[in-house]
Amino acid sequence: MTYPHVANPRKQRGVRKLRTPRCSRATVLAVVLATGCVQHTDALEFQIADAQGVVLYSYPIEPGELVTMEHVHSVHKRPVREVFSVSPDGQLTMEEMIFDRMGANLPFGPETVNGVTTTFIEEDGHYRVVHHSRPLGVVELITGGPAVNHILTMPDGTVVRLLDLTRPQARVALRTHGSA
Repeated sequence: MTYPHVANPRKQRGVRKLRTPRCSRATVLAVVLATGCVQHTDALEFQIADAQGVVLYSYPIEPGELVTMEHVHSVHKRPVREVFSVSPDGQLTMEEMIFDRMGANLPFGPETVNGVTTTFIEEDGHYRVVHHSRPLGVVELITGGPAVNHILTMPDGTVVRLLDLTRPQARVALRTHGSA
């Protein structure tokens, strides 16, 4: 008996090798596109990574979308909100910081950082520091304990608590990865 689809009719370790039809790259690409099997491995993501670079959390993000981090300041024990965005080229940027009381390691007025001067506004019993999309690259921080409680809110409202990803006093990095 002959098998037209068998490339080598001799048994090799009890298994017959089957000939697979040859397809051009164009044919393979057409099939992949038609079936929707294309994966965008370089899509832009907001990531939280540990000190070794292991990704603890990843969220698909688009330029212009906002990520908010809220926490209780470790020195003066008051709430602070920091708002980040993603620039058109996919980089993490600082938009603003909001707090209700002056304190250590918080701005007391406009500051110039890397050529960008912030706008310092006092409104409705709060201080708002507008950073004008100041490029940050990677934001490294030490995860606070339950009293500090770093919480990030993603563009769709998903809430991520850093203490649910790692231990207190762990070093983490907020960053983007991929291409815009």
